[in-house]
Amino acid sequence: MKMTTVEILKIVGLSLTGATLINGILYKYWLLPKINKDLKSFESKLKREESINENRWQIKRNACLNALNIADALLSNYEYPNAKKEDIKPGKITTEEVRTCFNELAASCSNSDVIDILKKIMYESVSPDIIVDLRNAVRQELEFGKDDFDKDRDKAFVGKIGADPELKK
Repeated sequence: MKMTTVEILKIVGLSLTGATLINGILYKYWLLPKINKDLKSFESKLKREESINENRWQIKRNACLNALNIADALLSNYEYPNAKKEDIKPGKITTEEVRTCFNELAASCSNSDVIDILKKIMYESVSPDIIVDLRNAVRQELEFGKDDFDKDRDKAFVGKIGADPELKK
């Protein structure tokens, strides 16, 4: 039995139509839902990681800013040979605030520079211009720039300002 060209083309056409129909059904009801499910899962993981990173960054940011405030309070309570006691308004800080700050820094920072400088301020004899080092370490930790931003060591620490209402009493 010999097939004609038309019969062969009909069989091929029907075969292609059947294959296309099967591919379409498989794509629509099996492959596409699987791809969509995988994409949704991937998107969900990305959002979760983004949220975790945002929370981690906020903890780090708050801890670094608290470290600066703690350093200011500590430095304002020290005595310096070239400054009169009345030229510096003493700051206030609690032990609990310092502990919390250290814990948050230790949990969130990528290196120990901020903690190391804060410890130096707490436990060593330092000059008030060390605040420049801490500010620059905080800038680096928060990825605000690697260059030293604050370079003025002579006027680095604010002892008091004339506009402070507590000093006008």
